[in-house]
Amino acid sequence: MKPPEPSANGDWIHSAVDQYEGPLVRYAARLTGCLETGRDVVQETFLRLCRADRTEVEPRLAQWLFTVCRNRALEVARKETRMKTFAETQARETANTVADEAATLENNESLGELSSLIDLLPPNQQEVLRLKFQNELSYREISEVTQLSVTNVGYLLHTAIHTLRRKVQADQN
Repeated sequence: MKPPEPSANGDWIHSAVDQYEGPLVRYAARLTGCLETGRDVVQETFLRLCRADRTEVEPRLAQWLFTVCRNRALEVARKETRMKTFAETQARETANTVADEAATLENNESLGELSSLIDLLPPNQQEVLRLKFQNELSYREISEVTQLSVTNVGYLLHTAIHTLRRKVQADQN
């Protein structure tokens, strides 16, 4: 089989960037705790996509992008954790506030309330909820991205939704 034409690959890459850049930036920013670092991680993710074999990646593009993005974001977060100083911590907190404000503006009021409730969940539940409902990944795709079993993904989602329901009902009473 002959490789796709370069312009076809360029169109494919542009299409992937158009479709996944926003969701990946939000995902990476949550994992790294910084919007700018998240953007850098996503840029590296798309650079890796440019170098990847399209025939291997295309059938599972979403999960490939989220997996590469997650791995890079966690790697960057680990490095920064080892190297951060007090001043960097303050700068990151400011960046987090800006990222949280941008995310709040993006959502309507009811989604903003739900988002704040989601922030109270454990990080692994937050991650699978966002991958499922914001990024529309299947349980299997989430499993591959997070390296959790499909059963564990289902359990985390069920537990998170149950917890959110209880909190919403308690707030309404």
